[in-house]
Amino acid sequence: MYKIIDCKFLYCPKNGLLENQSLIIKNNNIFDFGPLEKFKKLKYKRIDLKNSLIMPGFVNAHIHLELNWVNKKLKKFNNFPGWLEQIIYLKKMMLEKNLILKSVKDSIKCSFQSGVTTVGQISSYKGIDIPIIKKSNIRCGYFFEIANSNINNFQNDLKKINSILKENELINLMIFPHSIYSLNTSSWEKIKKNAKKFNIHIGTHLSESYDEIKFIQNKKNRFDSKIFKLISTQPNVKRKNNITPLGYLKNLKILANKPTLVHMNNINNNDKKIIMNKNLPITICPRSNIFLKEKMPDLKFYLEYKNTALGTDGLSSNKDLDFLNEIKFLYKECKKLKISNLEEKILNIATLGGAKNLKLDDKIGTLEKNKFADIIGFKIENKNPLKTIFKHGRKNLKFLMINGKIKML
Repeated sequence: MYKIIDCKFLYCPKNGLLENQSLIIKNNNIFDFGPLEKFKKLKYKRIDLKNSLIMPGFVNAHIHLELNWVNKKLKKFNNFPGWLEQIIYLKKMMLEKNLILKSVKDSIKCSFQSGVTTVGQISSYKGIDIPIIKKSNIRCGYFFEIANSNINNFQNDLKKINSILKENELINLMIFPHSIYSLNTSSWEKIKKNAKKFNIHIGTHLSESYDEIKFIQNKKNRFDSKIFKLISTQPNVKRKNNITPLGYLKNLKILANKPTLVHMNNINNNDKKIIMNKNLPITICPRSNIFLKEKMPDLKFYLEYKNTALGTDGLSSNKDLDFLNEIKFLYKECKKLKISNLEEKILNIATLGGAKNLKLDDKIGTLEKNKFADIIGFKIENKNPLKTIFKHGRKNLKFLMINGKIKML
């Protein structure tokens, strides 16, 4: 079954901005696109979006759909470990499954309302979120989170989730070792072997806080003095002076797998060289870093780097999950840095960059023949159509399609 979407502008990270375009959708794929005149005589069902900009759907490459309930329970904190201390306590006490499921539903609803068609979900509740994600028809890089608390059973859990997701083309299973401070050094080898066995991608939080740097260098830090008192077994981590979290993973040969590294806001110049030499996928979450009272990522470096994605993190560490607000915040901060072609670079990391980080760039992230039809559309109110997105945000979002199915019109 064919549909034709007509629009004033079509934007794609690979082709730039094109005017007066038609996009032909066949079932769940992009069949063709080109000038309106080329396709105006075709008798397929037409969707005329008139004065609109059509582009690939946004990819929120790092989100905890399940943690909305945490936000209202958080008390004031002074630093990242102070926040993490509360998260550990709250998750231990959370026994209300319905509240977790409501968080997932609400997060997906907000994702759609801000133009997100794909999420990188970090899931720590053994797959209870899967039925809701399936029903919503959002595309999902599904990261199964691993820490010392579940490392002994994670292979069986992984098998079960893999069998559930096997026939679902919208959800792709991945694994997410939580962090270097929540896993024994020996556990990373087990994780690496299972990633290879299941042929799945790895992601992890890394270099998110200054205390993490001090921890891996075996200096005085608040993980040792505060956090590890809250858990039953302190992780057995081989630490070393003058090493960074990235250097630690490099020594464990984890970087050969090209894991998606999330946050990376506390890095040095040598880390940057490793990132570029190995072309590592990086997901930044700028508003989350501010929320957690940490430093901002090196935005100029990441905007110029070719393998950067954007995430909101969860509502446990952000004001909201509105991806367009994340984009607008990033835009505002980057304008101070005088980065050339700023609008295009931010839209690139919000679409193709996210697809790369989730290993889905052969399927989504650009508007190209044979890719899945994950598409959003904005009403245009500016002479520069791209600036409409940054100025008006979700108010002007008028169209959303995932896998060829219209979710908003």
